[in-house]
Amino acid sequence: MDFVIHALFKDVNGPVKERYREELIPPTDEETEFVERVTRLFRKHQSGRVYGGFESDTNAYPFSRLLSNCVNDGGDFLAFSKATAALLVAKMKEIPAATGGYFFAARFEKDGEDLILILMLHQEQGHAIDDETLSLRRSFNLQMEHLDLAARISISGWQANKPEPVSVVRGRKEVSDYFKSFIGLHEPRTNIEGTQKLRDFIEQWMEAKNYSRPDREDVRERVLDYAKKRKDQPVELNVVASIVDPDHHQKFFTQANESGLGAEFHIDRRSLSPWVRVIYNDSDIKLNFSRRLLNKRVRYNKREKTILIKDIELSEEDLR
Repeated sequence: MDFVIHALFKDVNGPVKERYREELIPPTDEETEFVERVTRLFRKHQSGRVYGGFESDTNAYPFSRLLSNCVNDGGDFLAFSKATAALLVAKMKEIPAATGGYFFAARFEKDGEDLILILMLHQEQGHAIDDETLSLRRSFNLQMEHLDLAARISISGWQANKPEPVSVVRGRKEVSDYFKSFIGLHEPRTNIEGTQKLRDFIEQWMEAKNYSRPDREDVRERVLDYAKKRKDQPVELNVVASIVDPDHHQKFFTQANESGLGAEFHIDRRSLSPWVRVIYNDSDIKLNFSRRLLNKRVRYNKREKTILIKDIELSEEDLR
């Protein structure tokens, strides 16, 4: 594992004070445990994560170029960490309200996958108990619970041209925007794969929870309505979670986000077309059925203007 910490201190509306290490930190159990804990917090972050790739313009967004140089030149991770920290400093200078902290960079392997973590953390003064004297003493602790600026990059996925090898914590908008710009995160404007993954996850969730047929159709229709209302804006996974399962929306959100669904992403409404309903009304007949039933339970003959519907049960009372 490669591991390093740099100091990038900044007060609101103030200058950035930089201090860089001149060598990597030899990894011990302390560093290994820290990376494992950050990875768990990253995966379980309450606001979730957003997924994407790198912007193609490496002049405007040089992070991926710096990473490529590091990987291709045999892995000078210290040089990479200092260059990317300096890049973040340049972004922070553009945001008066931005505050600094400790810049962490780690490259490690997990389950055969080559990974990089980049994050910023603040340290806060607190109190601890001195075991020898049973008295209070001052202590400094990293605020691990405030993991608002963090990115996880799968080098293996990136080199294999897999979609969305980069994930970033979805923090407060004004904070996360400049951090995403620093990473050069590209979020697809039309996310076909993400939309299909969302559709499949919802279907699997409803199947596992034994939703009735009317309840399933209601969920599909409400998710479709929400997607339409968002227009060109990204959908929010926590809103979808509340639609699908209001009583267990946090569990839905967490499991969906861990499966690779972004906390927010642009939806491809065409990928939800199987959920679209066909509606026909005249003075005598009203039809309302899911388009995905066409050529299955419902067969329409355009030339003869007829519809055949299978598996319909009517009570004797309905037929009187």
